[in-house]
Amino acid sequence: MPLSPKWRFKLNQLRNRWDAWKAGARQTEQALTAEQKVCPSCRALVPRGNATCPYCGQRLKVFGTGPTGKLLQRAVPSDLSVTGILILANLIMFVVEYAVGGTSLLTNLMASPSQAATLRLGMSLPLGYVLGTHQYWRWVTACFLHGGLLHIGFNMYALYQIGPMVESFYGGAKFLTFYLLTGIFGYVVSGFFGYASLGASGAIFGLLGVMIAYGVRRSHTAMGQQLRGMAVRWAFFALVLSFMPGVDIFAHLGGLSSGFGLGMVVGDDPPLTEQQIRTWTLMRWVMIGVVAASFYFMATSPIRLG
Repeated sequence: MPLSPKWRFKLNQLRNRWDAWKAGARQTEQALTAEQKVCPSCRALVPRGNATCPYCGQRLKVFGTGPTGKLLQRAVPSDLSVTGILILANLIMFVVEYAVGGTSLLTNLMASPSQAATLRLGMSLPLGYVLGTHQYWRWVTACFLHGGLLHIGFNMYALYQIGPMVESFYGGAKFLTFYLLTGIFGYVVSGFFGYASLGASGAIFGLLGVMIAYGVRRSHTAMGQQLRGMAVRWAFFALVLSFMPGVDIFAHLGGLSSGFGLGMVVGDDPPLTEQQIRTWTLMRWVMIGVVAASFYFMATSPIRLG
């Protein structure tokens, strides 16, 4: 039986109210998303204007809140991730290598930095020398040095591709821990076999190992299988290239194996409890302290050029 005009009018009113409510809810959700961002450390949603995360204390405003900081915040579209900071640090050290060697990067772009400069700035050396001189800081500083334009170009491109993925899965604190520990272990293995080398590739292989472990732990899902397959292919082709002359394959193998081990032990769930948040906040500061101390010991080392 057809509805009367009165009931059709009421039904249309209800339908219009429902559509208006849905549109309003959608706009509210979009507004909340636009006004919030993910903390890189604990991955909680926090207001976009916050300078620090209220859950874990992670500093979110890299450049501060003063006039200069606000100007830099406008120049940089979003806060730098840990991946971005690491890439920037590697690029800065690449310029420093040429400056310490007494050459200009612009006029000697295709030439490698001098060996004296890379030795002074902390390239990794054979294990016996490092242990005998107690220059353990070389295992850290070597992760930020490169032997030429192609070397840093390939490594930074790989870090740019892999880093954000691992950082999004594990958060900034775990990502930084993975990067440094696998880079250090890679150079310990390399030094054991008598290599003197430099570069971020050991740490990048470590991130590949973490990705493989992530895929193995989530092999019951389609995404886990895809990530595992992709990371294994990347690692395989990169290891094949590691057999080229002058490439430190042992740093690569050490980074890859240690990354896989860490990825199997450390979960990708964000810190939820107060204890977990404190633990990973402490780990983040420990890693930052290790880097700062390593560069301090490098700068105060009695090694001289020539």
